[in-house]
Amino acid sequence: MAMNVDRQVKRAMDVTLALLGLILGAPLMALLALAVRVDSPGRAIFSQERLGLHGRVFRMHKFRKFPDSWGDKGSGVTVSRDARMTRLGRFLERSKFDEIPQLWNILKGEMSFVGPRPETLRFKNLFQGEFARVHDFVPGIFGPNQVAFRNESALYPPDRDPETFYREVLFPQKARQDIAYFSRATAFSDFLWIPRGLWSSVVGAVDWRGHARLRGRVFLLDLLAVEVAWLGANLTRFDGIPTGYHWHVLVTGLWLMPLVVLPVMALGGSYAGAIRHYAVGDLLRLTGSSLTGWTLAFVVLLAFFERDASVGLLPIALLLAVVLSVGVRVVQRQRVRRQRRGLHRDGHARLLVYGAGHRGTALASLLEQGFPTTRVLGFLDDRISGQTVAGHRVLGAERDLDTVHAVHKFNQLWLTFSPELHKHDRLRSWCSQHGVKLVILPEVQPFLNLLERANAPFEADVERDMGGSVRRLETESV
Repeated sequence: MAMNVDRQVKRAMDVTLALLGLILGAPLMALLALAVRVDSPGRAIFSQERLGLHGRVFRMHKFRKFPDSWGDKGSGVTVSRDARMTRLGRFLERSKFDEIPQLWNILKGEMSFVGPRPETLRFKNLFQGEFARVHDFVPGIFGPNQVAFRNESALYPPDRDPETFYREVLFPQKARQDIAYFSRATAFSDFLWIPRGLWSSVVGAVDWRGHARLRGRVFLLDLLAVEVAWLGANLTRFDGIPTGYHWHVLVTGLWLMPLVVLPVMALGGSYAGAIRHYAVGDLLRLTGSSLTGWTLAFVVLLAFFERDASVGLLPIALLLAVVLSVGVRVVQRQRVRRQRRGLHRDGHARLLVYGAGHRGTALASLLEQGFPTTRVLGFLDDRISGQTVAGHRVLGAERDLDTVHAVHKFNQLWLTFSPELHKHDRLRSWCSQHGVKLVILPEVQPFLNLLERANAPFEADVERDMGGSVRRLETESV
């Protein structure tokens, strides 16, 4: 009798909350449906057969995360950064907004707010033996497993088949936990899981620990940069510490500006790129998001706090903030690169790269970043000398080989181009005399098949003597 009453109370709670959610959430659902359609063609709602109470099949609804043409192809589970997901799908997966249409399933009685997650038919054979009891309970959106496995997509090892891992590891854990809780659950205990599930969905949408580890230092430095920029703008605008009304503007901005600017910078991708690879695209994102953030913050300041604040503060603060934030990233990047070069300083491969163009800079980065026993000493280039390219100096041209070798003691010379025949012979002869290994990149497999060489006669010679001279160029240490 008490169990029936408990079920009736739980059902009444489900119907009430589902109706309330559908009514209040209708504008958000309409906006998400439109966004899904705009992001990729096809239906906004994805419906799939799932296993419900007593193993009965029902159609569960979600906002679509994959292309509409994908269907049930691929793995039966979703892993972190799943290649099948659309751009909006990644947001829906992280925020769990894709689950909102299941309010309709709850209203129909196919699901409950709190219950085990309904599995697809692909995993029907897992509900055997002790795990068959999972189907004794109405499936739901929230519950112990939905909180404990909030970021399940990140749990799959990169070197194992995700579906096999789910079958062998995750499913048994989740099934046992579901059976242990729902065997003794009450309407009141279920009700308590709803706010816990909502909180877990909101907080778990961001990998706080990972962001703190990778970008925490830069974020704190940006916080300091915003504060210094606001203070500097006030000192510049008023030729010193402002007084009276403008002092209140300064104090308000010290707490308001970071609260608005930093989240906008984060949403704008200012913390998406790795510092050690900071480039022009990252600079443009930082500038754009800073402009948006500071403009929005100043609008909020004028609209809600200090209507007579000086508009001249905005361009000064924005300029100072961008300069400081860019400076922070440049300094951090150089620090990381110096650390890496310090590790390479005693490397036994001391290379000189001949050719300071795009191919040469890419090769130098690959050799230093990817091979810890390698140190790139600099470039040779017949057209430019004395300049710095990608952090390395152009030490001279071919004529300077003797001098450069005497100073830097390099033991390998890498060419990024195929030299004409006479230059080829000169370089081989020089390397043979000085005990330097010569590597001509376009003549090493697989680059030999990828690059087109301009010197057709020399190409014919290389192809004819593939078993001899080219192989010696790859392996010979003369």
